[in-house]
Amino acid sequence: MTLSLVCALSVLKRALTAALAAVVLAGCASRPGPDVLLTSLEKAPGTREVSMLIATTRARSDIPHQLFSSNRSDELDFGSATISIPPTHQPGRIAWPSSSPGNPNTDFVVRQASYIDGNAVFQQQINRELALRKGTEREAVLFIHGYNTRFSEGLFRVAQMAADAKAKSLPILFTWASAGHLTDYIYDTNSVAIARDGLELVLTDLINSDAQRITILAHSLGNLLLLETLRQMELQGKGLLKNKKVNVVMASPDIDIDVFETMITSLGYRANPVFVLGSRDDRALRVSRRLAGGKARVGDVEDDERLTKLGVVVVDLTEVQTQDANNHDKFAQLAQFGPQLVNVLERDKQNRSKQDIGERLGDAGRSFTEFLGNTVQIVVSTPGSVYGRP
Repeated sequence: MTLSLVCALSVLKRALTAALAAVVLAGCASRPGPDVLLTSLEKAPGTREVSMLIATTRARSDIPHQLFSSNRSDELDFGSATISIPPTHQPGRIAWPSSSPGNPNTDFVVRQASYIDGNAVFQQQINRELALRKGTEREAVLFIHGYNTRFSEGLFRVAQMAADAKAKSLPILFTWASAGHLTDYIYDTNSVAIARDGLELVLTDLINSDAQRITILAHSLGNLLLLETLRQMELQGKGLLKNKKVNVVMASPDIDIDVFETMITSLGYRANPVFVLGSRDDRALRVSRRLAGGKARVGDVEDDERLTKLGVVVVDLTEVQTQDANNHDKFAQLAQFGPQLVNVLERDKQNRSKQDIGERLGDAGRSFTEFLGNTVQIVVSTPGSVYGRP
């Protein structure tokens, strides 16, 4: 490596560090400390518990009570956890304990966290959990986290959204080996590439499970992992989005718009519309865009018409107020409306056989706005139509 190249890389790293540090500075105060998940044996009145399954490409941790580390594993691994939600919980927020295990009266605390040995047992556990639910409650919700996410952060985010939704669906966390450090974007991007086979296995497990409906929610860089995996499955003749029971929601996608256009087109026919949740004031995506040479990211909703022409429903959350200083986690605010929204969209499906794709997407966007329009300020764009804009 020449001296000039070394210098250039050094300058790039310093620039990356400075840019990312500036954008997240305001939000750092709320981030938890060491990724330790001590189990709390204390119970408090008025708490709720969220139990979830875990699939991961992270390696098991040597640190007690951490469960999984930021290191990559050669094989997919599994686990389960139960998180207690305090009676003081506010929708969209995670009440981090100041020290482990935390106070169940005021904090999210871990009630149980353990490994599951092998994919076969994981599959059995999925169906065992679904069997405890009735009819349309037999839904699996898979969450794929984004860049710079520690294991505990993904775990608690799933718990927050499941608690806010107040639904009986089965929450599952797919957590890939993010380093959980601000300056490790390249490490995280490479971890995404490594995680594709693992995610494909989990998606296949869900399709073959007893779930009546599967919702996949990906956030930020996790959307790149999801799209690459969906494309990989499509090329193998296992197109996931052709299945009517699969719904996809992409929150704040940190994906180059040209890459997205190529990949989403390659997926062909989709039984259900893909939803993209974005915001024009997303500071994290603004930095990502700058580092990408000014190329737009899908999640900053710069050109919703370009996306809707691809058969995507765009949900613009720019006017939604959030506790996240970077405006990158607004999707978490909508979890409390999820079950009602799903019911609205399910009613649209009854007429889909008589409609073309434009009409179907238009109905989906209209239903979304009719439900949320009086609750939060959003704009929904579908091919040829915009709903919710003043």
